[in-house]
Amino acid sequence: MMRSAAMDSFRKRLLFFYFGSGQFRYGIAEVFRHVLNGLDKQRYDLFLVITGTLNESVDNLSADVTVIELGHEGLKKSFLPLVKAIRRIRPDLVVSAMVHPNVLAALARLVSRYDCKLVLTVHSVITPQLENMWSEKQGRMIRKAVQLTYPSADHLVYVSRAVKEDFEKYFSRLPGVSVIHNPVLKESALPEPDFTVKEPGLIAVSSRLTGYKKIDEAISALQFLEERYHLVVMGDGPERGRLEALVAELDLDERVEFTGYVDDPFAWYRKAEIFVLPSVWEGFGNVLIESMACGCQVVANASAWAPPEVLGYGEYGFLYEGGQPEALASAIKKAATEPKPKEKLLRYAQRFTDKRVAREYEQLFDSLVGSPRMNSSESQ
Repeated sequence: MMRSAAMDSFRKRLLFFYFGSGQFRYGIAEVFRHVLNGLDKQRYDLFLVITGTLNESVDNLSADVTVIELGHEGLKKSFLPLVKAIRRIRPDLVVSAMVHPNVLAALARLVSRYDCKLVLTVHSVITPQLENMWSEKQGRMIRKAVQLTYPSADHLVYVSRAVKEDFEKYFSRLPGVSVIHNPVLKESALPEPDFTVKEPGLIAVSSRLTGYKKIDEAISALQFLEERYHLVVMGDGPERGRLEALVAELDLDERVEFTGYVDDPFAWYRKAEIFVLPSVWEGFGNVLIESMACGCQVVANASAWAPPEVLGYGEYGFLYEGGQPEALASAIKKAATEPKPKEKLLRYAQRFTDKRVAREYEQLFDSLVGSPRMNSSESQ
């Protein structure tokens, strides 16, 4: 269908601001990609503004999204280019994600003196970052920056109730808020589980190999499981050497495989019987839905903030008390011997698609900038 100038005049301009360079993958990039793909292109003009420079095209992003690379490393150098981008694009609404980019986006809108709405999205629980990732000085500076800038936004979106409750322990005077769970799957290309290829006893984990992801807990749990259980570890990171040493120390070399980074974790999800997320904290936990959509039974740390919420507090998965490898082993056994109904899990996973979640964002955007309306002659 040809789009007329009249139709264009009713369309709203949305600018998504992303802090990154090199590749547009993982984490926030995946969330933005799914939302951008799911939004109605007949109603919105979509712009993705990236602080750095990409070394490859954005994979599987709708051709209707205009990608703008600011070409600067770091947020400070990106500030004035973002101000100029806002003035040039003249968006009806700006969407940003994560603390530092959110602060920059709020300041850039102010300096641009352009009257547009601002939606800040919050993806991480802040307590463990204050306790484990940021120095005391950094924590004070971040809290002050949030207190000064977030109240100027028009709306906050939390990716889980756990993130909302944790964030609001520290900050007041916030604007209107919503909880919108992450889009994880592409509605037009949902995984097709084949339960005939499932390998009994195969446990999968997938994450960057860093301390708070607690992959060592999944390895240690194998000591309390029969030899038929074996573990595949997808991902790489600074903890890999220590984890490989732990495998050798526990004499588990024949039962643990390190794949390194894999382009297609879904290939392993299709084969695995059980997926485990032992992470100490998660703002959401996309891998829970990804693996579930491939027919895995899922097990997660009950103290990791969002995972219990994502798993319906045990209705769609198995929870255990984190920090106890034996408790994890017990949950894995239960997942294998008393599995959740497969069809129930597949239906649940399909709630987290790009189209479904984009409809929630559209309702929010329309409440802030108005809903584009076209008469029948303009829509033909």
